Amino acid sequence: MNHENKIPLKEEEAMLCELQYEDMIGEGAFTIVSRYVDENGHKYAVKKLKREFINDEAIVKRFKREIEILHALKGEPHIVPLIAYNEDELWYIMPYAEQNLQQYITSNHQHLNIETRTNIFERILDGISIAHSRSILHRNLTPQNILLIDGEWYISGFGVEKDYSRFSQGGYCTGTYYYAAPEQVDKLKDATIQSDIYSLGKILYFVLTGREPSNLRDAPSAFKFIIKGAISEKIEDRFENVSILKKELLKNKMLQSKLSFLNWEHMTVREYLSQKNGVESKELYEVIMKSNIYDHVYYDFIEPIINYFDNISEISKFVSDIGEDKALKFIKLFIQNLNHCYARVGWPFSAMNSFGYFLNRFFKAVPQSSAIQLECLKEMWELASYHDQWAIQDLIIDIITKNQVPAEIEEELAYYISKRGMYFVKLKKLNASNIHSRNIAKAIQSVKVSI
Repeated sequence: MNHENKIPLKEEEAMLCELQYEDMIGEGAFTIVSRYVDENGHKYAVKKLKREFINDEAIVKRFKREIEILHALKGEPHIVPLIAYNEDELWYIMPYAEQNLQQYITSNHQHLNIETRTNIFERILDGISIAHSRSILHRNLTPQNILLIDGEWYISGFGVEKDYSRFSQGGYCTGTYYYAAPEQVDKLKDATIQSDIYSLGKILYFVLTGREPSNLRDAPSAFKFIIKGAISEKIEDRFENVSILKKELLKNKMLQSKLSFLNWEHMTVREYLSQKNGVESKELYEVIMKSNIYDHVYYDFIEPIINYFDNISEISKFVSDIGEDKALKFIKLFIQNLNHCYARVGWPFSAMNSFGYFLNRFFKAVPQSSAIQLECLKEMWELASYHDQWAIQDLIIDIITKNQVPAEIEEELAYYISKRGMYFVKLKKLNASNIHSRNIAKAIQSVKVSI
C-alpha cells in the first residue's frame, strides 16, 4: 500500500453530524475519544486529533496513517472496524466498546480461568497476525488498545499515540512504557515484528496475572517459557513471528488442560483458582492447607485468597461447606502466612489494609464461631497497632463500640491486648464509656498508662 496516497473521502463522513455527543471516554497525548449516540440509541466511539496538533504536520500525518491502516484492514477479524472518517476534519468513527482489556481483566480477574484468559490472548494474536501479514506493525500494543465490542475482542490504536519521544506531552498513559520494546522506546523507527511480539509477551503476563508487567518474577510457572521467549531484551532471542508464539501457546494450553485438574495438590492457591471453572470449597480448602509457595507467599497464597473471598456471603458458604473446625485451621494458617509475608520483601506494602479488610469480612461472616472471630480480632489489632494501619484502627473501634465482640472472648482478647501492649493512636480520642466491654476498656486503659 502506498502510504502517501490519500484515501478518498467517504459519503459516510456526514454521519458525525447526525450523531449526538454524550461524553469524552478516553484521552491520549494527541487524541481524544468521545461517545456519541444516534437517534436509535446506538453508541459509537469517535476519535479526533486534538486541536493543538492540527497544524503539526508529523502528527497529522500519523493520524491519517492510522485511518489508512484501519481502512486497509477493514473487515478483518479482531481489527476494530472503521465505520466512517474525515481526513480533512481529522476524525473517524468506530464501534463503541463496552470495555478495554485493562478494564475487563481488572474487574473480572478473580473469576477468570486459564482457558478464558488464553482464549482472549489467542484472539489478540489472530488480529496482530493479520496486520503483520499486510506488513503493518502496531508498535503500541497495550491492554488499553484492545477493545471488547459485542462480545468479541478487537485491536485498535495503530496510530499517533505510539510516539514515545513526545511522552512528556500531557495525557499519555505511563502504562504504555510497561509494554513497549526497548528498541522502539529508544528509536521508534527501529520497531520490528519482534517489537510487537515483545508487547504481546507483556500483555500475556497481564492477562494471566491481572498486574502490570513491571516485575515478572511472579509470572505463572506454566507460561514462563512463552513470556520469556517474547520479552527477551535481545531481539534475536524473541519468537520469530506471531505464528510461532501462538503455536507454543496452544501446545502449552493443551498440556495444561491434561494436567491441571490431576495435579491440583501441587498447585499454589493462585494457580488453582485461576484454572478452575467452578471452585469446590472442600477441594479449595485442601489446596490452601497444602500451602504450596513457589515464588512468594503474597502472590501465591495471600492475594488470591483475599481476592476470592471478596464478600461475606462467599466466606459464609466456604465455612458452611468445610465446617468451623477446618475454617479455624484455615484462618490460623492465613495469619501464619501473613506473618511470613511481613518478614519478606517483594510485595506491595500498600496491600496492608487489604489484610485487615479481609479479616474483618471473615469476622463478620462467622458470628457463630467466637474462636475464629478471636483470631481475626487479634490479627486486626496487630495490624492496627504494630503496623499502624489507620483504616484498620477504624474497623476495630467500630467493632468494640458497637458491642460486636462476643462475651465469651472478651476476657481473652483483653488479656491479649494487655500482654502485647497493643495500643494505637486512634484510641486516644476514644471515650472509654463508649466501649461496651469492661475487660477491653480496662486493657486499653492499662496499655495507655504504660506508654
